Amino acid sequence: MTALARLDDEKRELLARTLCSGASRDEMELFFSVCDRTGLDPFARQIYAVKRWDSRAGREVMQTQVSIDGFRLVAQRSGEYAGQTSVAFCGTDGQWTDVWLHDEPPAAARVGVYRKGFVEAVTAVALFREYAQRKKDGSLSGMWPKMPSVMIAKCAEALALRKAFPAELSGLYTAEEMGQQDNPPAAPPIVVQALPAPVEAATLPQDAQAVADAPKPVRKRKAAQEATAAAPVASAAPAAPAPADSYPDEYEGLFLIRHVVRRPGKPVAVQAAGEHGTAWIAATVPEYADLCEQAIDSELRLDIARVGNSLTIMRVIRTASASAPVPVATDADELPF
Repeated sequence: MTALARLDDEKRELLARTLCSGASRDEMELFFSVCDRTGLDPFARQIYAVKRWDSRAGREVMQTQVSIDGFRLVAQRSGEYAGQTSVAFCGTDGQWTDVWLHDEPPAAARVGVYRKGFVEAVTAVALFREYAQRKKDGSLSGMWPKMPSVMIAKCAEALALRKAFPAELSGLYTAEEMGQQDNPPAAPPIVVQALPAPVEAATLPQDAQAVADAPKPVRKRKAAQEATAAAPVASAAPAAPAPADSYPDEYEGLFLIRHVVRRPGKPVAVQAAGEHGTAWIAATVPEYADLCEQAIDSELRLDIARVGNSLTIMRVIRTASASAPVPVATDADELPF
């Protein structure tokens, strides 16, 4: 009989009010089901429920986590657990050792688990950079700065136990393994990306009615010219207005990103200031629009080209450190596309 099977209704309600506070009825039933399957006792902290933010659901959801002692207990109860190897650590030089005596954290830990009927131990390696829990400033948090070798050793042991006993531990993870889920997002990577196929550029500044009829990029080579004052946009624009900026048909350079305006069914409009003045530039590739929004009030190196009568981002060549986006209220009717 499992630990959960001995819980009466009163104890289940106590569990819902204390260790699983805030969980929905369905989440509680799911948690009870996992406790029943594993035979672990939530009051002994062998298994517990935690709330974590789920970006896809847009809310906090309950997750079941198991302590490393719970993993060991499940393996022992299987009747096929035959022990483990000692933990081994290594640094960036790749040399393995049985004990870690350096001030800096180990780069990795390795553990092997023996199971009856297996020819050799099931070994798992955990990398420190993949599991370490960090704060917003990038420094280690929780127990990771105090006991880095112990924390990464637990991750390696949990990996090995789950590999050796997949039926018993499938889908279950320890707190040490899941701590990295709360790490802040990494800075945007350097992007060097070619322009997508012309079909992707169909919904461009002129808002073409059909993809097949959309104008293709004009890639003329022109020498850089001196910036001139931008001509004012007429209130009633003709069907094919002349360019309202002073940039060549093809240009590459640094731009200070000022504003990003998103509109349903239309390309993202990016207001940027560069060598030839300030202009509205269309971002038709979602990744380019996201990079521009992250770089508001900072510089990006953009490769732009004129598509029809408006400028379009062909690729983002280099990103710079970006501050938090600043919302801007812009009348969509004032944009050139």
